[in-house]
Amino acid sequence: MRYEVTLEDRRVRVELGEDGRFTVDDRVVGADVRETVRGRQWSITLEGSSHEITVVTHDPLRLDLDGHDVRATVVDERALRANRGAVGLRTGRVELRAPMPGLLKAVHVKEGDRVDADAPLATLEAMKMENELLAPSAGRIAKVRATAGAKVEAGVVLIVIAID
Repeated sequence: MRYEVTLEDRRVRVELGEDGRFTVDDRVVGADVRETVRGRQWSITLEGSSHEITVVTHDPLRLDLDGHDVRATVVDERALRANRGAVGLRTGRVELRAPMPGLLKAVHVKEGDRVDADAPLATLEAMKMENELLAPSAGRIAKVRATAGAKVEAGVVLIVIAID
């Protein structure tokens, strides 16, 4: 399967072979990938260098890469073929999803509030740690779908932001 991956400003083509080999921009790369938290966290050794990657938010995709916040996109070859020649469409909204199951300790915003990018929106307790969930972009809070004290599953939409 082939993917187009963007990390911040860098775009690369990644191909995952059925034999487990990785090709990055037509160059075969030695890699060992181990999923440490299902669907959320991986330990990757890439050409002898070890990295930890955690999904922070899904839409838009934000990763914690070795302790650094990185905005990313990943598009598979089927989506690339389907979108060829099409203008990129924006829905005008961003969904903040729970990055892992846990207890929603606090919601810091209400519907109608204006927020800046990286503003704290909610606090999620998971594995005895509190995680501050930040706004992936500026906008207006269109919907708050969870309340403080609620137990949430990974991937559930907590807050919807309307982009101006």
